[in-house]
Amino acid sequence: MTEERSERGSGDGWEAELARLRLTDASTVRIWHDAFRRLHVQAEGQEEHVDVRPARAFPVTGAADYISFLDGDDREVLLIQNPGALDADSLAALRQALGRAYFVPKIVQILEIEDAHGAARWEVETDRGYRVFDVRDREDVRVIGGSRVLLQDADGNRFEIEDLFDLDDRSRRLLDKEI
Repeated sequence: MTEERSERGSGDGWEAELARLRLTDASTVRIWHDAFRRLHVQAEGQEEHVDVRPARAFPVTGAADYISFLDGDDREVLLIQNPGALDADSLAALRQALGRAYFVPKIVQILEIEDAHGAARWEVETDRGYRVFDVRDREDVRVIGGSRVLLQDADGNRFEIEDLFDLDDRSRRLLDKEI
């Protein structure tokens, strides 16, 4: 019975999905930007892919350090584990591309949340300055891990509250109405 359960359990979760995918050794991969700022990726002895987009395999939980490279049709063209094994220039290019892809301002204070024609208009202070944005649906405000909050505004921009317990009392009271 234990062996049967073990075999069945091996097909569950993200570990099983990773086992299904073909990983490329990061030490054989080169990543760079061309003169037009397009990102290129190429594994040793394989086809060069131009104008790709890096995507973290587990962007919210950070469960593992895997990076997928997607083409213009969002098809995976390459998957690597442990980007730290990349050469210094490739790692710098990857970090720059991920920084743009995962730019998420951190909300440090909520100044106001008010109803604005069926959406909630948020007025906040972030680590990048003052912002005003609309959130269409309460489902666009998600609490993760008990105290981390991820928001997506009506334009698809993302914001994060790293720990709702670090907010001032007024900010927490306003947030409590939205979650």
